[in-house]
Parts: sequence; structure tokens; C-alpha cells
Amino acid sequence: MFGSDASSSYHTDKHTLYSNQKGGLVKTKRIQINLHSVRTLLFSMCTAILAIQSALIWQPAYAADLKQNSKAVVKLFVTRQPWNMTQPWSKNSSSKIVCSGFLIAEGILTNAHCITDATYIQMEVPGIPDKKEVKIKNLNHQIDLALLQPVDEQLLAEVTPIKFGDLPTLREKVVTIGYPMGGRQVSYTEGVVSRIDMMSYTHSKLSNLMVQTDAAINSGNSGGPVFSDKTGSCLGVATQVSSGNSIGYFIPVPVVDHFLQDLKDGSIDGTPKVGIFVQTLENPTNRAFMGMQAGQSGVRVKKIAEYSPAFNKIKIDDVLLSIDGHNIFNDSRVPFREDGKIGLNYYISTKQIGDKLILRVLRNNKEKNISIKLSANEVMVIPRMPKFDVQPPYLEVGGIVFRVVERRNVSKSSPSGIKSYVDVTRGEEGLEELVVIGSIYEDELNKGYINSVKNLRILKVNGQQITRLDDVKHAFEKSDSSPYFIIELVDGQIIVLDRKQVDKNEDSLRQRYNITPYGISG
Repeated sequence: MFGSDASSSYHTDKHTLYSNQKGGLVKTKRIQINLHSVRTLLFSMCTAILAIQSALIWQPAYAADLKQNSKAVVKLFVTRQPWNMTQPWSKNSSSKIVCSGFLIAEGILTNAHCITDATYIQMEVPGIPDKKEVKIKNLNHQIDLALLQPVDEQLLAEVTPIKFGDLPTLREKVVTIGYPMGGRQVSYTEGVVSRIDMMSYTHSKLSNLMVQTDAAINSGNSGGPVFSDKTGSCLGVATQVSSGNSIGYFIPVPVVDHFLQDLKDGSIDGTPKVGIFVQTLENPTNRAFMGMQAGQSGVRVKKIAEYSPAFNKIKIDDVLLSIDGHNIFNDSRVPFREDGKIGLNYYISTKQIGDKLILRVLRNNKEKNISIKLSANEVMVIPRMPKFDVQPPYLEVGGIVFRVVERRNVSKSSPSGIKSYVDVTRGEEGLEELVVIGSIYEDELNKGYINSVKNLRILKVNGQQITRLDDVKHAFEKSDSSPYFIIELVDGQIIVLDRKQVDKNEDSLRQRYNITPYGISG
């Protein structure tokens, strides 16, 4: 017999449990068994436990802090009127936009693009029934930041300013607060940080540090704060969105800090311009030709602008090995954070005007350090950044409008003759500004020129070389025995105006077309 105990055993029928004990089979207890009900109960219990755990894990730890911070976020109502680039003596019709801003210790921070060409600014503050007037305290178009101040300086005295944190980490969860179009209430949108790099700012066309996120930054959100969902600290200022997708961008804390540091003396100097143009050295034969040894990396200098602070210090064919002690890689990037890379201009963008920059170079097979004092000098004939908020310079003579080419009147549809000067630096070909024929207002004295000379560069007026718009003005004002004004153009054409006829017709021509004779800045 195999090991079983016959003194006590159990038998069941469909509904009743019997105990087989000494003296016979005894009925012990009636039990209803329903396996489906048991499974349902267990599933419900597990679901409830998971729901509780999920709520504990995903409950926003700083929701109260962000709600408090939202009281410092304001809605801006901006009326603006930009200059007319075709008729530069007048302005276009006014328009209205809505943006966001937020209170910091120094004032109300927002984007420069929000208040560009502004003629009147109001803000709506949580808890205050009426809109209040705001004035511009200062701004830096290069990095798309502006600081505003309420006309009533005590208006926000009871509001707690927002404080800044640090540069975020990749995949960090962020929350944008602002007033996007389509609603009246403050809006919260969430996303994660997907990229931190040197990128082109849409407003200025210049490169600086930028953070990319999938948090929705819609029209109206611009200028609002972006917070860390983890720490509750402000990580930057919402600024722009890529067209056609849900990618947004914000200006990070290091750039904001640069702006506020620049402001401490009461004026904006801007970010430095170095004016050194380089070639990557990823090709090993090219590196060997430049005299580079194993373990060395860097970039070759191919051009230095005449107005660069490095002019006469850095030379063509120098190899830049490091910048302020940071190695330069052969692809023209530099170390960033732990094991990342970022554009070479990063360590320049962190500097203030007047700071020193140390470049280590390889020249004639020898390494040396070169110190450069950084400046704000414009180095390009056509500046990289549009000249916001100022009247475009021009001169009108005989119905012909001479204008300076700048980013506000350069586009993809611009003639190739103009676009060919985009990479020309000041001093090349003796140029300081690119002066062209902007438009012609028809009159008997300029008959026949309107269809053939527009957008062509002016080389000379009455034999005087034209390097800037002031030269044109001086050439026309100069007394001369010649009965003609002779304008020489880059393509070989000449425009000849009768001097006496210009003097006779000018007043009536300007009155007819409502032209102010000239507007030459600086």
C-alpha cells in the first residue's frame, strides 16, 4: 500500500462537502462555489490597487507651485506699425497681436518679436479687471528678449516674481504657461525636452542656444514662461514654433541670464560678433597639409572680416585648436555637457561685449594663445539681423529712391545680384553698405529708366565712389560745373539726369507722390 491515511478523507458532490471519518460519512458544511465571481472580484481588487499606485506616481508634485506662478503670467495686447520698405518715408497700417509675458525681479519679461515696431502696449493681469498700459524698458533683438515696465510701477507690487532654474536635461518634462490665441484663460501645455543646441532664432536670423520641446507653443504663447515639471523652476521663455508640426522652442536660462547681465549698466550692448570664418578639417589629408599632429583637432581659418576684433591677430590658414580652453573638433563643434557636442559659437555667445576670448592656434607648426577683446562691431555689408524699430535709410533725387540693402528687404525672391552680397564683409571692395536703386517715381526727368535699373548697385555718382548711402547724398550736394548727374551702375548702365530739370521738377514731384526727400540714419 502506498502512503495514504485512510482514517480521514474528504468527498464532494456538486454542492456539499462530506468528511469521511470513523463511524461513517458525515456531512460537514454546504459551500457554494462560483469561480467566475472569484475571478471578477480579484480583477477588481487589482485594478483598484493599480489605479491608486498610478495616481500616487503621476500626481503633479508641483501643481500648487505652478498655479501660484501663473499669477505672475500676464497677457500682452500690442498695437504695432512697421515701416514701409517700399516707401520708407511712411509706415504701413497698424495691426494688433497678443503675446504672453511674466514678472521677474527686473520687470516683465517677454519676446522682442512681440513688441517690435510697437506703438502701444497693454497688459491684462490676473485679478485686475482693466488692461493696463506698459512701456518698453529695454530689449535685445539678437536673442529675442525684451523687458517691459507697467506705467503704474506699483501695479504688480503684490505679485511674487518668477525665479529661474538651470538648463534642462534631455527628456525632462516641461510645462508652458501662457495665453494662446482662441481663449481668455491662462493655458498649461506639457511636453518633454528633445534637443538642446545652437539654433537659428526666427526673429533675428542669428544663432544662439535654444531648447526644443514637443510642448505646444501656439500663437499667443510667445513670451510666456516654461517650467520644469520636476522642480517647478522656470527653465526659459517660449519663443517660436516650427510650421507644420508640433515642435516648439524656448530660450533657455543661460541666454536670459546673459540678457539680464547685459542690462545691469542700463543699456544693451548685445552679443559679440567675432567675424572669423572657418573651414572644417574632417579630411585627414587636409589636416596633414595644415601640419596637424595625431591627437590634434580644429578648424582652418579661411577669412577674417576687416571689422573683426581678431583682424590682424588671427591669420588665414591658422588652425583654431581651442576656444577658452575647450578643444575644437574637426567638424567645428566643441564639447558640451558630459559627452555632447555643440556649435563653435556657443562659447562666444556666453560672453559679454568687452570680455576677452582666448584662442589657441596652430601657425607654422607652432601652437600659441591669442587673446581677443570682443566687440559689437557689425562685420557684414548686409547685416545678418534685420534693423528692427528704425526707419530704413534712403535718399530720393529726381524721383529715384536710393536705399540701403538690409534683411528687411532681402528675401528668397530678391535678385541674385543682391543675394550675391549676403556673405560679403564690410571693407571688401571698399563697401560699408550696399546701396541700390530702390524704386522710381515716374516723371519726365527719369523717363525710360523704371524697367531696367531697379535693385542694381550704385558704383559711382558724378565720378565719386559709393561705399555707403552718405556718399550718394554728398555727391549730389557737391557743386559741379557739369549740367548732368551721372549715376553709374554695377551692370554697366548709366542714369543721366539733367541738373536744372531736377532742380525745377523736384518740389512738384515730391508733392505729387508725397515723398520726404531723405532719411539717413547715423
